[in-house]
Amino acid sequence: MLRGEARLESVGLLGLDQVADALHGNTVNPRPAMATIPLLFVLAAAAQEPAARAREIAVRLPFAYRAYLELRREAGGIGDPALRAAVEAQILAPWLPPEAWAYGHLAEARTALGEPRLELPPPRKGDFLAAPGGDCEDGGHHGYPGGLAVHTLADLLAARGLANEYRHVYGVDIHADQLTAAAIWHDALKASTLPWRADGSCGPEPRIAGTQAHHVLGLAAGVLRHLPDDLLYLIAAAHSPDPKLICAWLEAASFLAEGRKMACPSRQTVEGFIHHFANSDGPLTTLTWSRYVARAPKGWARYDALLQDGNDLILFSRSP
Repeated sequence: MLRGEARLESVGLLGLDQVADALHGNTVNPRPAMATIPLLFVLAAAAQEPAARAREIAVRLPFAYRAYLELRREAGGIGDPALRAAVEAQILAPWLPPEAWAYGHLAEARTALGEPRLELPPPRKGDFLAAPGGDCEDGGHHGYPGGLAVHTLADLLAARGLANEYRHVYGVDIHADQLTAAAIWHDALKASTLPWRADGSCGPEPRIAGTQAHHVLGLAAGVLRHLPDDLLYLIAAAHSPDPKLICAWLEAASFLAEGRKMACPSRQTVEGFIHHFANSDGPLTTLTWSRYVARAPKGWARYDALLQDGNDLILFSRSP
């Protein structure tokens, strides 16, 4: 073995100062460094960026990583090229685009929307794979790294099931590409509104126009990424099929995006109701996550436990 390789082989036994000595050819006695090894592990974990740490956990959670890969395939399978590109961009860049009008006119946006405490997430910050699907503590759902992908895939498959049911029973024609796009798009901005903190916590999520911020910000991203109005309406229906609420969210979103309030579509669609019904497993997944939070450790240790336990819904299904 070459002399330099021999020195590098011993690096794992050394403290930071000793590593520098080894790489520069100085003589090293590794024994005093042994006591520093536990401290080095602590320092390395503390120094890791929370988002990067969350992504690493999401990749190691089999059901979460599978969900993410399946969503990428579903986005790539959208037939319309422009819509496919927009949805793929939303997965890869799940934040409010920096050209949003409100970034340069926050005080005006606060006044116009009647939201004196309105804050916008920092631009270009967010990771779909790493993101949780809801608040991480009691009262949230899918509150773990990769939870956004799991929640989104469940919603997409539920929407597909309902669409097939309505086709079979009623003979209605469902716009499949738009339904797929809406299901993937709707919660993507949680990657921006629920950032990970150093202690492994996230949330609670702020609100805009009476609903969770990701909803309105996701619609604003849709305006800036040139989604058609009927698709924006379909995405907005996830939180309610009520046209008045949908209109309020679209107006707030378009104002944040472009400094103007868009005209609200007047026609309700079957797809809008399907999207809303598909996004309705909250009572179950909130219960299962709240039970897991009550029993599991706090912070990052909770997600390490989840790696061993499988997921919160499986544990609930097996509990007495």
